[in-house]
Amino acid sequence: MSQTAPAAPSSSARVMTIIAFVLGAIGLIFFPIVFGPVGAVLGFIGLAKGDRLGLWAGIFCIAATIAGIALSYAVYSNM
Repeated sequence: MSQTAPAAPSSSARVMTIIAFVLGAIGLIFFPIVFGPVGAVLGFIGLAKGDRLGLWAGIFCIAATIAGIALSYAVYSNM
């Protein structure tokens, strides 16, 4: 029985994961309903391509979307 090491993530997977984190951070402040889901999708695509950090990017983007919507509601309801 030969065991092989898990494949290293491709550079495109890592780029998608990094972009997902950036979009999640942007989505926390600006247009969370747009940037958050796009970031989550990119994070999960990065996960599917082999970057394990993509899972955390997707989860972060979902949380950032929810927090961004709540923050937007709080700001606009107090105007």
